[in-house]
Amino acid sequence: MTTRHTSSRLVVLAILAFLVAADVLPLDAQCSMCRTLLDTPEGERIAAGLRSGIWILLAAPVGAFAVIAAAAVRSRRRLLKLRSDN
Repeated sequence: MTTRHTSSRLVVLAILAFLVAADVLPLDAQCSMCRTLLDTPEGERIAAGLRSGIWILLAAPVGAFAVIAAAAVRSRRRLLKLRSDN
């Protein structure tokens, strides 16, 4: 395994660890009105809805980035293979 593969795997693992930690760690509201609202039982439902909405809104840009990154990697591999064949 090359160092390039090792470093890319470490980056992927670091990103996954961050996403898992971000989902598990409790976060506080930033403004006092939001904090007051979220301390109520109804606020808990609102917070859950906001969290799921954020994940849904995050899916499109992450998916687009993944498609572009996969296309770039595939193109790069083809280019390197063509150069090594010649």
